[in-house]
Amino acid sequence: MTIRLVRQMIADYLADNDLRVTTLASTRELAEVMERETIDLLLLDLRLPGEDGLEIARKLREESALPIIILTGRKDEADRVIALETGADDYLTKPCSPRELLARIRSVLRRCRSRARQGRPEGVRAYRFGGWELNLNTAA
Repeated sequence: MTIRLVRQMIADYLADNDLRVTTLASTRELAEVMERETIDLLLLDLRLPGEDGLEIARKLREESALPIIILTGRKDEADRVIALETGADDYLTKPCSPRELLARIRSVLRRCRSRARQGRPEGVRAYRFGGWELNLNTAA
């Protein structure tokens, strides 16, 4: 089964369960979408062609509080530990149950919404959107 087919099957399942899904094949596409749209959660595979998924997660965590769930074929404990320490909110190995994936996505989204209601997420200093930046350290 190709990566594209697996990606589409997951997207279809999540969409059938009332989640808005955008599928991407590269970091370049991710940067473009993040400029145009609000993303609530990133489902990231560590095994991307020509790209290091852990490095992507690390960069995103430095720049934002975007929730990240790693969905990958890497099953080693070291990979799980590194991903979680890098900033991933959850880690799931393939093959996995679509129902479990959906439950984990909903769980991470609930936690993030709860943090947002309590105030700004820890570590967030600014939000960037449409060429603008809201710096929370200077906002009154």
